[in-house]
Amino acid sequence: MAKISNANSTKLPDNTRKILQILASLNTPKELLASLLEIAEFSLHHVRYLAGPLVIHRSPWSDTIPQWLKFACIQDRLELIFTEYEQDQVGVSSTATEVLPT
Repeated sequence: MAKISNANSTKLPDNTRKILQILASLNTPKELLASLLEIAEFSLHHVRYLAGPLVIHRSPWSDTIPQWLKFACIQDRLELIFTEYEQDQVGVSSTATEVLPT
């Protein structure tokens, strides 16, 4: 974990967080969610993490990964970002959900 200095000392309002969570639950593209995080002045590391690719290794079963699991990875990434944001930190780990399809 790295401590980040947040030039904007105000925290994200709860209603904004809830709106982003709802958008993520509606399968909103991760690029749009990342753009909204950028507008909210989140760390560039968090924006890139959310917008980054889901790495899926080629295997005989990689084509059978359901779409809902890919969207769940994005939702979990967003939750991890919110947790780190509240702690003024940037982590280097991934979520348990995104480790599953790899």
